[in-house]
Amino acid sequence: MERRRHPRIRLPLLVELQHPSLGKTRCVTRDVSEGGVFVLLENPTIRPPAKLRVTLLNSSAVDNHPTPTVEMIVSRVEVNGLALEFINKTSRHLWESVERLRDELEVGRDYFQVHQSAVVVNEAEHILLVQQHGKWMFPGEYLIVGEDWQAAIKGFLVSSFSLKDVVADEILAMDSTGENILPEAAVLNVFHLIRANSESFTMTERYKSFRWVNSRRSLAEITFASDTLRQLAGDVLRRTIAEDLE
Repeated sequence: MERRRHPRIRLPLLVELQHPSLGKTRCVTRDVSEGGVFVLLENPTIRPPAKLRVTLLNSSAVDNHPTPTVEMIVSRVEVNGLALEFINKTSRHLWESVERLRDELEVGRDYFQVHQSAVVVNEAEHILLVQQHGKWMFPGEYLIVGEDWQAAIKGFLVSSFSLKDVVADEILAMDSTGENILPEAAVLNVFHLIRANSESFTMTERYKSFRWVNSRRSLAEITFASDTLRQLAGDVLRRTIAEDLE
């Protein structure tokens, strides 16, 4: 039996079905086999042996895969979907050539949780730091799949600190963390430079305390969660001081 070092997750395929009784309907495949596919569709009205056109869609903005369209036959109907058969070998090979490109994701190598941290600089050029479990860091939270990243980080800062005029300026840095022994915990950390108005600042119970820092000397007295955070805070302060002198 094959023993993989890292766990994997199946990557479902997004398809579009075309048939007079369905119109154009998007759904997700559950199984792909040599003979056909099963697509999830609630209470389908189509019946065997109807023919329909199936287009494999590219739902990723990263991978530029082709999107073949093939004719398939409805072989079985269930309450939650349709079993579809390939009509010929050409259709099957065309589908399989694309399906193999992203057959499975390896957790910790191909798949990460995404955590967004906000390096917030207010109108006085001070940086916001928050304390959690005795260590200081930048405020942040995990990005939910499907959320717009800018809307998510802005919404988080407004709800957590009542900040106003929140503007995502740029991405300062990214790094990934994780251990081979626990790949499910792999995280991609994204650090955003955020400009905000802090005149109405308040803080929720998420963090123990907070402080606004405006000098590198102050940073030296702070116990950061990691050296990376300390260096990043210092770089941003250095930049803001240089901009003020120009």
